[in-house]
Amino acid sequence: MCHYMLSTLASGGVHSSKFNITIYLTLQKSWTPTMWFSCNNTEQCAVVRQGYQVLAEYHLIEQEQLKNIYAIPSYASALHWYGIIFIHSGFYAESMFRFSIMLPENFPNVTSLPTVIFTTACYHPHIRPQTQSLDLSPFFTEWRKDYHHVWHLLKYIQAIFADPESSICSCVTPSGERVYMEEANNMEALTMLSTDRVAFINKVQQLAEFTREHIYDSPTSSDPHYIVVEPCCSERHEKIMEQLKSTSWKEATAIDTLPPAECLACIDSSRQMDEEEANQLAKLSAMNGRMKHPKLQRY
Repeated sequence: MCHYMLSTLASGGVHSSKFNITIYLTLQKSWTPTMWFSCNNTEQCAVVRQGYQVLAEYHLIEQEQLKNIYAIPSYASALHWYGIIFIHSGFYAESMFRFSIMLPENFPNVTSLPTVIFTTACYHPHIRPQTQSLDLSPFFTEWRKDYHHVWHLLKYIQAIFADPESSICSCVTPSGERVYMEEANNMEALTMLSTDRVAFINKVQQLAEFTREHIYDSPTSSDPHYIVVEPCCSERHEKIMEQLKSTSWKEATAIDTLPPAECLACIDSSRQMDEEEANQLAKLSAMNGRMKHPKLQRY
């Protein structure tokens, strides 16, 4: 059994081509909506209210119990999130991609969509090569605060990597043939995927190897909530687990006594990896049952 850890301020280690990760993500205790103050009382109340709404989004993600994809608000801003996805199967098997989510300034009381930028090089029809921005329009027409949540973004990201061919399918003919989109953020990737899937697989597997080689790169941000992957230290793992079980959680996680926000993970047996993958695909299938072409539906 190989063990790995995700933490928020460490890097380095050896390469592994398999990721099967269970994560314990903890926001810093000092990370609260009262961080963001303004000189005007009305503005201050609005910002604090927004902070609590974003914190609620984070708790909704925890409740969804998504596997192999993780996101957390940055310490510096509630509107800037760090994310990471590990892919076990399909065209993008054994890839790891980092991304950032930028929520609109007046989130969630806006109809404009969040912005998702991949910070790891990624080749996909829905990702613009110049900016690495993700096209959300195949799934979202606008943001509806009473219906949409950040976890919807994460499931959409999972869906386009789990089945990229369905993500570019606009409809299916009565004979069962797929009709692909005519336009996408990356037209080269769209053409290659729709006409030469072998070449597309070779292309994305080259990038998969690159992501594995750089999985333990040093942090590009000093933000305490930046997600960093490092080899697991069993002693550190046990210490964190004891802290999570502690009855004096507030004291145990005080900023002056411990490093900020720990995020632990374990690569377990291939059998467990397959089971978790099957469970995640079942969830995606349930979501995809509503989708338009045929795996994605705008709403």
